[in-house]
Amino acid sequence: MINKLVQEASFHPGYDDAGYKNVVSPTIAELEGFRKTNARYLGFSELIVDFCKSSKSLAPA
Repeated sequence: MINKLVQEASFHPGYDDAGYKNVVSPTIAELEGFRKTNARYLGFSELIVDFCKSSKSLAPA
């Protein structure tokens, strides 16, 4: 029954995802927040590692 209705429905370009625009589930929003925080921590840790590498090369032998 549903397949028949889908076949008979006309296609309207631009309306295929109109019901979901600008709607974000709370779970996805929370995961996105975790990703941003994780990226910030990883970026800072990479700076620390780069600083440690550079300070070793500047140390007198």
